[in-house]
Formats: sequence, C-alpha cells, structure tokens
Amino acid sequence: MFKLLFKNMSAKDWISVVAIFLLTLAQVFFMMQIVAYISLLTSAVQASREKGVAEIWWYGLYMIICAILMAAVDVTIKFVASATASRTVTNLRLKMYERVNEFAIADFATFSTESLITRTTNDMQNVHLAWLTFLKTAFIAPVTMVWSVILLLQNANASLTIVTAIWLVILISAVVILLLMVTPKYKIVQKLTDALNVASRENLTGVRVVRAFNAESYQEEKFEKVNVEFTKVQIFTGRALAVFTPIVMMVMMGLSLSILWASAFVINGLNFDAANATFATTNSFVMLASQIVMSFVLLVTLIVIWPRASVSARRIEEVITHEVSVLDTDNPKEFKETGTIEFRNVGYAYPGSEKEAVSNISFKVKQGETIAFIGATGSGKTTIINLIPRMADCTSGEVLVDGVNVKDVLQKDLRNRIGYTPQRGFLFKGDIKGNIAFKNKEMTLDEIRWAAEIADADGFVMKKRNGYDSEVAQGGSNFSGGQKQRLCIARSLATKPEILIFDDSFSALDYKTDKTVRGRIAEKLPNTTRVIIAQRVGTIMDADQIVVLDQGKMVGIGKHYDLVRNCPVYQEIALSQLSKEELGL
Repeated sequence: MFKLLFKNMSAKDWISVVAIFLLTLAQVFFMMQIVAYISLLTSAVQASREKGVAEIWWYGLYMIICAILMAAVDVTIKFVASATASRTVTNLRLKMYERVNEFAIADFATFSTESLITRTTNDMQNVHLAWLTFLKTAFIAPVTMVWSVILLLQNANASLTIVTAIWLVILISAVVILLLMVTPKYKIVQKLTDALNVASRENLTGVRVVRAFNAESYQEEKFEKVNVEFTKVQIFTGRALAVFTPIVMMVMMGLSLSILWASAFVINGLNFDAANATFATTNSFVMLASQIVMSFVLLVTLIVIWPRASVSARRIEEVITHEVSVLDTDNPKEFKETGTIEFRNVGYAYPGSEKEAVSNISFKVKQGETIAFIGATGSGKTTIINLIPRMADCTSGEVLVDGVNVKDVLQKDLRNRIGYTPQRGFLFKGDIKGNIAFKNKEMTLDEIRWAAEIADADGFVMKKRNGYDSEVAQGGSNFSGGQKQRLCIARSLATKPEILIFDDSFSALDYKTDKTVRGRIAEKLPNTTRVIIAQRVGTIMDADQIVVLDQGKMVGIGKHYDLVRNCPVYQEIALSQLSKEELGL
C-alpha cells in the first residue's frame, strides 16, 4: 500500500506529511508537559499544609495552557491529514480512471465492469480511510510510546516495570490472535463485494428479461446466496473486532490497579515525605503507562484497518500498472491519403485463445466508397471493424488507414478521422444537444441539427418541449430503440469524419427509415468512406464492396449482383430474406 501511495504523492503531499510529523512532536511535548505538571501538582497538594496553595494554582494554569495548545495542534493535524489523504486518493482515483480509459477490448477481458466499479469506489474508500488513519496516528503513537518509555526509565521501579510489561504482553498477544483471525476474511470480503455488484448490476440491467420470464425468484436466490455469505463474513469480523475494546479497557484498568497495588506495599513502609514522593511517582507512572497502552491501541486501530486496505491497494495497483495492449508509437507518421482503408492478410486472436477469430482478411476501400460486411452471428464482423479505430490490434497482417499502418499513428489522430456508431445505441446522461456534440462541445446548434436531419432524428427531437435541450436519462432509457439509434448515428455524423463505421447500426430502424438515412448520408457526405455491418441484405445491396464472412474467413468479396450468383453463403443469406424475383435470380 505504501508503494502505491508514495508513487502517487505530489510534492505538496510530502510537505504536508513532514508538517504532520513536526506538529505531532509539538503535540506529544505538550502532552508530556501535562503529565509532568500532574506529578508536580500531586506533590504540591500533599505539601499544601506547609507551602500554601499558590503553587497549585500556577501548576493548574500551566496545565490549562498546555491542554489548549495540544488541542489546537491536534485540530491542525486532523485538518492537514484530511486534506492530504483526500488529495492523494483523488490523484490515485484520477490515474486509475485515465488508465481504464486507455484500455482496449483485450484489456477489458482482464477486469470485469463490476470489478472496475468496485475498485474505483469501495477499494478506493478503503485506501482513503487507511491513509487518513495512518496520517493521524502513525506518528503520534510511536512518538508518544517512545517518549513515555524514556520517562518511565528515568523513574524506573522494578516492580512497576514488571507489572507494566506483563499487561502489555497480554495486550500484544490478544491483538496478534485477533489479526490472525480477521486478516484472511478481508480478502474474502472484497471478492464478495465484486460478486454483490455483479448480481445487482445483472438484475438491474436485465430487469425486462427477468420479468418477462418470471425469474424474480431465481434472481433473488442468486443474490441471497452471495448476500448471506457476505453477511456471515462481515458478522465474523465485526464480532472479532467487538472483543478488542473490552480487552483494551481490561488491560488499562488492570494495569492501573496493578501499579497502585504494587505501589501500596512500597508506600506503606515509608515515612510521610518519602511516601508523598513515591505517591507522586506512582501517579506519574500510571499516566505514562496509560499513554503507552493508548498509543498501542492507536497503532492496533491502524493495524486492523490495514489488511483490508492492503488488499484494496493491490487491486487498485493491478489496474494502474496493467500494461495496455494498444499503445501509441513514439515516432508517429503523417497520413498519406484521405478516407482509405486497407487490410493486408489481417488476423486477430482474442487473449488466451490460440486460434485466430478472424484470419487472412484482405481488402481495400477508396475514399467515398461503401464496404459492407455480412455473415452469420460469430463470423467476425465486429472483430474486423474494431481493428480500424484500434479498439484492438491485429495479431497478424497490417491494417492501413489513409495509407499508413494504424500502429504507426497516434490513436487520437486516427479516431479524429472516424465516426463510429455502435450496434447497441448508447446515450450519455445530459441533454440531446450534448450527446450529438459529444466529440466537439463547441458545435453550433445549426451543425447539430444538420447531423440530426441526416439521421432522421430532427423531427422527433423538435416535438419535445425543450427540443435539443431535452433531458437524456442514463443510457438513453427515456428514448425508444430506434430513437436512440438515430441519435447515435447523428453523433457519428456531426463532425463530418473521413470514415463512418456502422456496426449493425441500422437494425433498429424500419426499412423506410434505413433507406432514407443511408440515402441522405450518401448525398450530404459523398466523399466519406462508409463501413457497414448489417444482417439485412437490403441495407447493403448498393455497397461498392460486400465482404462475406463465415467462421472468421472471407468466403466472398464483390458487389451484390456477383455474390448472389457466385457465393453460396451470401446466396443462402439473401434467399432467407428476399425472393428470387427480388434478387433477380
């Protein structure tokens, strides 16, 4: 955990840590001054019959001043510690978020969405709590303990020292046993937290399916199983930690009583003056011993929190130090062409798979042309088009955009040339205007409406009370599937990219709207290259090239007229949707 935090601390954080240490020294100094004055005050009270009460008042005044100063320093330490811990963890959270944004498809296979959410929230909170506790207690506990031990040795008494040591050994033994019981459970807690997130997210995102199949009871059983297991572990750790406070109180009371009991035998055989001195020493000894116990308690509080935080820190570090599979080159090249795409014997294998999902894919598209991909589910269509904007890198062959290998250019520059519409329309919480202008927030309303008109979205948007300022719920849940898809298409058109990629994006549209939108794109963006995945033959019939895929292999490439006669796979797909007359056979 220290390794993770120290790597992500700024110079300001380090200065704050040094300041906390210096303030802690001042706090402990005032604390020890109070202990010293209590000893002097005890002696003065015993001798008050002869010396009067003036000394008592002065000692009391000094103690009040030291207490006020100690309180002021303590408040300052807590303020500085809170700011430092929050600042460090904020930087850590930002770094983790930035790293996740760099992930390619292969990287997301390493971490589930639920796990990443848990690591960003629950794990980060555990680290924050541990770091804050550390800054508040890690300095004051050892400094107080060492200082108290030094003062005890200066007033050394064999019997009192032995009594103190015995009780400390009892406390240490109890804490070690407690930690051995609790620490392994914290690792289980974090894994079960992931499982709870999975169960909750799955049920919420698939609520329509769950209700359609009357599977509420089944989902509840799945959640209850994880929830009960999580509760059992939490109850175990809670009960184990609940024992700690009584043990500490027992040690403190037992230690105080034992010191007083041992001192009674000494005082009983002394004269009045010697007895007074011994009583003052005993009182001081009790307070110093209590300070040692309390310091140890503070350290144990940190030790109890630390195992869970260490598990969380390792989980966070796994994400931050994960080597992203798609990296920018150190020497980027300039693009040579405009709107061209070329695949040269391209293959791609998913992580952990020995066999390539797609292989030997070769084609070339010129500016303004349309290339379409069709094939059965799982034939590799989406895998191929994900290689164009470098959502993943091919494992064999070369992918060229505008005459340059995509690995030789910056990802940002590459994606600035591409407009992408996913298969599943996704909108962000906000408003319609912000969603369409997602890539360029400076876009004017006229430019936004231009894109929406091409996507056949302007009509239903303007019917809303607030038009383009209308609210969009998370995921676009307040829009129908077709409306979401048209808004997503408008988003990809808005920046007038050189290349447009449609990953089965027209499937949610009816035939008329599908044809209308494609016609407008061809008319308004004649020089834009279009890459289309489709299941409907009618959507791709007019494409300049159609690539037919079967189990990751190219089994045909050409125009619709040629493929429907010469490619059995394409012919089978076409005949399943259209009649021979419609196909011209």
